[in-house]
Amino acid sequence: MAPNFALLVFILCCFCSAGATTIYVGGSKGWSPDSDISTIQARVGDALVFKYTQDYDVEEVPQLLYTTCNTDSKKPNQVYDDGDTVISLTQPGDLYFISDNLQNAQVVRLC
Repeated sequence: MAPNFALLVFILCCFCSAGATTIYVGGSKGWSPDSDISTIQARVGDALVFKYTQDYDVEEVPQLLYTTCNTDSKKPNQVYDDGDTVISLTQPGDLYFISDNLQNAQVVRLC
């Protein structure tokens, strides 16, 4: 029975990673204070594309920093400021994003 379960897990992993999607965060407007990424349905293998002006940045942060949205004492996992950021989604879980100039924090849940 264990080999059948392993095969099922392998098939599900292949199925879930098939059909990777490029997701433009904020749509045609790009990443801004008006962006609502809470409705994004992303999967492992997808890519998030953040397009933004020099007025903004994209910071991937730990959950605690996202929850408090406290940018004063932040220690982001990653900071992007090139205006055209592509983040490949490689593992399931939640990713948390903020910007120094955004008024709210954003979360993307990956399945």
